[in-house]
Amino acid sequence: MPLKCEDYGTVCVVALDGDLSGEVSKDVRKHAEERIETNRIVDFVVDCEKTDFIDSEGLETLLWLKRRCEDLFGQIKLVNLDDNCRKILEITRLEHRFECHGDLAAALKTMR
Repeated sequence: MPLKCEDYGTVCVVALDGDLSGEVSKDVRKHAEERIETNRIVDFVVDCEKTDFIDSEGLETLLWLKRRCEDLFGQIKLVNLDDNCRKILEITRLEHRFECHGDLAAALKTMR
């Protein structure tokens, strides 16, 4: 399974297992939409610990999720980004659009 979703109270943690691209991007959208619709979850943490690459579709998915969260007065945070993924966000000028944390515990502490 390329991703795992776990709920921590009102926060859904999406743990990626590999690159954020192609089918994984579609799965993230599908699972996020399910959580929003059925569980009324509007806060997400995307754990990129096992992710080495994010393609354009993956970036679009992150931006889509950010818009969905903000529309519902929620938030999205990214955790465990490696140097390559940080560079991708920097090159695409998206690094300031996402709040990034070093680990899951730090990100969860900042959620309201």
